[in-house]
Amino acid sequence: MPQTRDTADRSRTLDLARHYPGRRVGHVAAHVRGAGLPDRNWRLGADGELRTASLLEGLTGRTRRDRLLGRPPRWRMLHSVPLDGGSADLDHVLIGPPGICVINSRHHRSRTVLLDGDRLTVSGMPTDAVPRARVEARRVRELLLPRLGADGAVAPVRPVIAVIGAPMRVHRWPDDVVVATEGALVLALRGMKPVLGPAAVERIHEIARRPEAWS
Repeated sequence: MPQTRDTADRSRTLDLARHYPGRRVGHVAAHVRGAGLPDRNWRLGADGELRTASLLEGLTGRTRRDRLLGRPPRWRMLHSVPLDGGSADLDHVLIGPPGICVINSRHHRSRTVLLDGDRLTVSGMPTDAVPRARVEARRVRELLLPRLGADGAVAPVRPVIAVIGAPMRVHRWPDDVVVATEGALVLALRGMKPVLGPAAVERIHEIARRPEAWS
């Protein structure tokens, strides 16, 4: 979600796995609303994060076979991961067989969305969504990977954009950023090449859920 200098989420959390989707943007919406300013864009952002999280639940649940065999879920997920003292966040961090997927939700309800390589245009207006997705993935590589030991050496960090609430026309795909509408998101994630086993996923999740891993 967009950054803002004046609405950092200062609340303390000891376990990021307890964060709900849209946590920070909800705080910002309340702040903006309390100041008597329009909060529609922030509310739309929160709704988009909730919708993305709902889609991802299909990956993070345990199957019946998993439960019978006592196996953990193959995917783990964190929401609203704070950066820069809470003045910014990562919408979703999904840890699974393909590595660490850094997912940015873009809620463009009833808009026209066009993807042409690095340009994601919404109703004719260019956005910075694709370059920003790369920046977020780079921050994860800088902050989290050094704390993962041997797992950090083999865990790819993959930038992902989830386009919510609108169809998307594609002229060209970006080289290194996955962009998917809500109907294609889970399929795109499942289609990535697996590189991590269940034990590595659990180890990475246990470290990533600690706030100090992102400081």
